[in-house]
Amino acid sequence: MESKYRIKIVDLEWLIDNIPCRNACPIKTDAWAYVQACADRDFERAYTIARAPNPLVYIHGRVCAHPCETACRRGKIDEPIAICALKRAATDRHDMERLGHNPNLPEKREGSTNEKVAIFGAGPAGLSCAHDLALMGYRPTIFEGSPVPGGMLYLGLPPYRLPREIIRMEIEEIRKIGVEIRTNTLLGRDIAISDVWAQGFKTIFIAIGAHRSRDLKIEGAELDGVLKGVDFLLNINLGYKVNLGNRVIVVGGGNVAIDVARSALRQEMDLRRMSHEEMRQTLEAARLALRQLSGAEESQDRDLTVAMDVARSVLRMGVKEVHMVCLEAKKGTRPDNPREEMPAHIWEIEEAESEGLQVHPSRGPKRILGTEGRVVGFETVRVRNVYDSEGRFNPSFLPETEEVMECDSVILAIGQASDLSWIRHEDGVEVTPRNTIKVDPQTLAATAPGVYAGGDVAFGPRLIVDAVADGHRAALSIDSFLKKGRERTVVGRMRVIQNHRMFERSLSIPRQKMPTLPTNRRVGMAEVELGYDNESAQNEGKRCLKCQINPIFNGDLCIACGGCVDICPEYCFKMVRLSSLEPDNALMALVERRYGKRLDDPELDAIGSAMLMDPERCIRCGACVRRCPTGAITMEAVEWEEVIHNGTVH
Repeated sequence: MESKYRIKIVDLEWLIDNIPCRNACPIKTDAWAYVQACADRDFERAYTIARAPNPLVYIHGRVCAHPCETACRRGKIDEPIAICALKRAATDRHDMERLGHNPNLPEKREGSTNEKVAIFGAGPAGLSCAHDLALMGYRPTIFEGSPVPGGMLYLGLPPYRLPREIIRMEIEEIRKIGVEIRTNTLLGRDIAISDVWAQGFKTIFIAIGAHRSRDLKIEGAELDGVLKGVDFLLNINLGYKVNLGNRVIVVGGGNVAIDVARSALRQEMDLRRMSHEEMRQTLEAARLALRQLSGAEESQDRDLTVAMDVARSVLRMGVKEVHMVCLEAKKGTRPDNPREEMPAHIWEIEEAESEGLQVHPSRGPKRILGTEGRVVGFETVRVRNVYDSEGRFNPSFLPETEEVMECDSVILAIGQASDLSWIRHEDGVEVTPRNTIKVDPQTLAATAPGVYAGGDVAFGPRLIVDAVADGHRAALSIDSFLKKGRERTVVGRMRVIQNHRMFERSLSIPRQKMPTLPTNRRVGMAEVELGYDNESAQNEGKRCLKCQINPIFNGDLCIACGGCVDICPEYCFKMVRLSSLEPDNALMALVERRYGKRLDDPELDAIGSAMLMDPERCIRCGACVRRCPTGAITMEAVEWEEVIHNGTVH
């Protein structure tokens, strides 16, 4: 039996879903649009587009895990567009002082209310929820247990990845639109859910994150010198000094473990490893820092912070080696089973190794050795498999492969969990077997009426952008709950692009490399990535394949000459008999409407045919349009907006 082609008829849903970067983004950022704005060097327009769905746009320009890049169609040709780097390029050039955080910030919605909403947790989920609710006219108050807002953005991410002034600026802009943040107010210690109801709050959103490190139950875990990864990051990011000794072992293979390892490398600096010239330059920077410590003006805060980091590093000596031990294999060594490889991003691993981190993959922890109650060594055993034959996490080890590594400290970075000890029976909030709050995955409603939860506390540790998406979703659900339902519709249209052309030689432009601080200058917590210059940002933007534009066929004008098939450089098109298509309801309705016949009518092939296009291969060059003798093909861009009752969001 002849196999049939499975097709998707071009409609609004397909056109939007066919933009893979947007489709992969949890908050549906029009990444393609700000990438193309960068290609035009219109960085202000790029900023406005990137900011529209993202109240933490500056932060995401530096630390987003960018699932959009993984989905980017350009990656099937060579390398994906550096979407995250271009977001940073837009934020770096935005005129904040003149234009504010969002040049197109909407006015508070007509019919706004002063109803109070309580939010627990000032991390990305809580901040984005509060931001949206404030714009809807509510009075959101965030209760944060830490002395500073930001959640793991501030307490978990090291400053070399995310400068603190960026976090403070984003939060201050959210405060300005009417969000109150009360720090040092810990759920369960300083306030309870019952207190919030008593204070007149109408709904609650719980977004307290996962700040508790998971325990590793092995011999020696109680020894002095054994630290938990999240606790370590919390301490150093709040400014406390952690004495690690000379040789540190970090246990874990995820991004938190990488952050722990790179932060440990920066805790101290061994002058004996520096050349004479490096030492001279660093000491000179330290002298400058010490001179600045007296009488520095407020406008010098940023430079002073970096200088103080250098000074403190020079004035301390200590950590000589940082080793990472992880169950998983090295990236790229298990193509047969990528789940067996380290979960940390490859670029994070490479950066850490360039800074001196020594990675020991496929090693499992057996015991921690100690003398007089203090860590002196770490015993490992070689891993056979991380997952069993049924795909469950169930590490197995090879016998008689034990090795002992000498060390002064062991930092356990093997996962995070939420602290839910504050929940009382009368709260009505159910917990799942995974120690997360039970929620409806669509609305984020918890089991207690009027209570919602999102971010890590509801789903376990995930990406920052996932938490922001949860904040958006929670705000809409809370609004619907308080307003007894709001409808959401999508309105779309097509715009013909006259004389469409891609940028000249766009397919030959390589991915632009992100400039970074030289390894020998990565002391203290100075930011490592330096950002694109204008030319690099523009060239990177020009690599975009413009997936929002597609060749659209007018069947009434097509004479089936096959010219478009012949000229396409990527062999995207194929003309086939209608009987060779696999039927579905949409196709059958279209055929009957156009030809007045059923799809299984034997006479149909004599009067009609179908032109198939492979969107994965199309490079939007427009050659088919220029070749068509009847004008049956046009290059058209899809445009749409989401309408929520009397408000509109893009």
